[in-house]
Amino acid sequence: MISCYKTLAINSTSEIVIEKSKFIATLKRVTNEDEVSFFFSQIKKKYWDATHNCTAHILTSGIVRSSDDGEPSGTAGKPILECLKKTDLKNVAVVITRYFGGIKLGSGGLIRAYTAATQNGIKYSGIVEFKSHQSFVLSIEYSQWDKLENFLKINKIKYEKPNFTDKVTVKFFTQNGDEILNHIRNLFNSNIEYHEENGEFIEIPLLSPI
Repeated sequence: MISCYKTLAINSTSEIVIEKSKFIATLKRVTNEDEVSFFFSQIKKKYWDATHNCTAHILTSGIVRSSDDGEPSGTAGKPILECLKKTDLKNVAVVITRYFGGIKLGSGGLIRAYTAATQNGIKYSGIVEFKSHQSFVLSIEYSQWDKLENFLKINKIKYEKPNFTDKVTVKFFTQNGDEILNHIRNLFNSNIEYHEENGEFIEIPLLSPI
């Protein structure tokens, strides 16, 4: 099972004009082929009058596909896909819509144009990394909460809003469970009450969208 992957921070739509041709980049986070197919069909309906709707997608399952949609072979889908590979993005689907402006770009020009449109789209979406983390639920006394909260913040450990009942219960996420639990034990000089839950993917910002 994959333990981490990079993907888009947000879905985005952006546009560039090259030699009077308009290139619209629509990027979306996806998780499976059904979502990809639905997304592609939506965009093709939206831009039904476009000259081309070229596509590419990569999934964490290993599926990698692209389409030139009538552009010369290898000049559209492949450069879109290469941009995703170079930025190591997964669970991403891209449609680059082209409205022909009357000036032929040639094979090299098309490759550069579809590359530029995709790169611009990635800037508009930004990039995050999903990393698999262990998940723990910890119960402590009210008097211990301030010290624990400070520890979690200093060590940049992600945690959910605590629940205050007879005790303080808080769920936190880490890639170093044993080490963090030992630190918390030492912090309070005692055993601690906790249980481990199913791990989760935590989103970590890498590149902010523009």
